[in-house]
Amino acid sequence: MAIRKETGIIIQSKDIGDSDRLISLAGESQVRMNFISKGIRKSKRRAIISTEIGCLVEVDFYDQAEKDWKSTKEIHLIKRFDELKSDYIGTLFVFYITELTSQLYPEGENHPFLFQLLSGSLETSNTNGFRKEILPFFKIRALTHMGHFPSEFYCHTCGEEVLTKSKAYFSVDSREFLCSDCHPISKDHLPVLKLFHTMLSKKFSNVLVIFPREFEYREGDMILNQFIRSLFGKELKSYFEFYRTIGDL
Repeated sequence: MAIRKETGIIIQSKDIGDSDRLISLAGESQVRMNFISKGIRKSKRRAIISTEIGCLVEVDFYDQAEKDWKSTKEIHLIKRFDELKSDYIGTLFVFYITELTSQLYPEGENHPFLFQLLSGSLETSNTNGFRKEILPFFKIRALTHMGHFPSEFYCHTCGEEVLTKSKAYFSVDSREFLCSDCHPISKDHLPVLKLFHTMLSKKFSNVLVIFPREFEYREGDMILNQFIRSLFGKELKSYFEFYRTIGDL
């Protein structure tokens, strides 16, 4: 039986029986797969930490096309992101962002961009500390890449770019942009839409320089949370504790 490799971030981890653990990866090259590690919870040779949520790992697995999960030969821990997980908020952030990725990333599909985005967000937060601004940055990029959020900022009615208008609005219900020339705007989202547009083309560090005020990020994150709620039809399990802890609930 052929042995294959995959590198990825663990976005789900579940105990099976008395000693096994099932993990799911946002992988670098393969489709999203589940891997079972037999006996790892009682093993004295293999480290259980290598199956922890949010870890960067390399998995050696047996290629079993007929099964919903793959049997692992070895799991090698590459990076745990210890600095990020050393405090409560950082740990909650890892739980939240991996749960969001697992909801966005269908099993059996290949989206290496999500691995790159997730690993980059964890690495940045591990090095520089968690910042709330990373939340809308991750979400707008992930949602746009997966085709859920519109990538072109044009008014649904007139077809003109809303970024050039005096005011603009994003309707979460219809998932459309509306400009003030065509519609009465109850709340102006234009500063946030300019932030979103910049996030899709610039690195996180550059976005922080261009948009130094926290207000736009918080407003943008609120809009994206509403959008995610409408997309999934439910709240993420990790949402309330995370947002209560960071003071945005």
